[in-house]
Amino acid sequence: MDSVDQITTRAIPADRRQGDALLRQMANEVVGAAFFGPLLKTAHNSVLKGKYGHGGRGEEIFQGQLDAELARSIARGVRTNLAETLYRKLTRQV
Repeated sequence: MDSVDQITTRAIPADRRQGDALLRQMANEVVGAAFFGPLLKTAHNSVLKGKYGHGGRGEEIFQGQLDAELARSIARGVRTNLAETLYRKLTRQV
């Protein structure tokens, strides 16, 4: 086996690991957007807003962006069965 073949066979597992890591990350982001995002939105809408301590119109405008970022952070920090199931399903298809 020449040196080019040796390099190629060593590179394939690294590419596969990177692809698996990216796929796992995408599965977590999908779960974050589809599950944690609506959960946070519902939580914000159910809280009674008092006269004080409310950010006003600016908070209402940017609350969706904050919720999306929080959902991404939660999905990254928590390994859920839903994300793991999605990851496994996608790895079978790839």
